[in-house]
Formats: sequence, structure tokens, C-alpha cells
Amino acid sequence: MGIVSGLDPAVAVALGVLGNVLQVPLIIFIMYMLRRIAQQVPWAARILARIDRAAERHEAKVRRYGWLGLALLIGIPIPGTGLWTGAAVANLMRMPLMLTALSMAAGVAIAGVLVGAVTTGAIAVIDLF
Repeated sequence: MGIVSGLDPAVAVALGVLGNVLQVPLIIFIMYMLRRIAQQVPWAARILARIDRAAERHEAKVRRYGWLGLALLIGIPIPGTGLWTGAAVANLMRMPLMLTALSMAAGVAIAGVLVGAVTTGAIAVIDLF
């Protein structure tokens, strides 16, 4: 939205990435707490089971490529990917906390650059007409 509004693309991407990276600790904490609560609360266990089933679709690729696989899962902006999915996969795999956070931050940066480049390119094409 910032690029379309005339904000410098580098600034817009940097602010977008920063805003999303700030969510990483909260998302990791929520996933951790949900797993703990699910051990005692049936409805939380059902929610976690649904999250785990969705995460299992991506688990093999992330296991194969490790932290880079998680970063790419988060960074490629298509439906069914992103921070929450990445956090669920990392949580399901019991990936170390720091590695999870760094992979998520790298994924956010990848997504920010991709979306920023596509947006800037689309605006340039539209401006040709």
C-alpha cells in the first residue's frame, strides 16, 4: 500500500518487513502456549490438531531444507504459507526457538522483497499506458 501511495519502495518494504518481524515473537509464543494448553484443554487440543494437520503438508520440505525451507515456506507469498503456517511447522518439528525466529525473519524479508518488486514492476507497467 505504501508503494502505491507514493512512498519510496525501499522505505515501504523496510517498514513492511519490520512490522511483520515484530509479530514473530508473539506468534512463536502463541504457538508454544497453545501446545501447552492443548495438553489439558480439549477444545485447544482440537484446534492444535487442525493446525498440525495443515502444518504436516509442509513438514517434509522444511525437514529436507531446514531453516532455509522454513524461510522459503514463509517467504513465498501464496495461500497456505506465511508466518502462522511457518510457526506451526516449526512448532510441530520442535525446531529450536532461535532458529525458528531467524528463519521466520528471513522469510518475512523474502516476502517483503518479492511483493515490493512485483508492486513496483506493476506500477511501472501501468505507468506505460
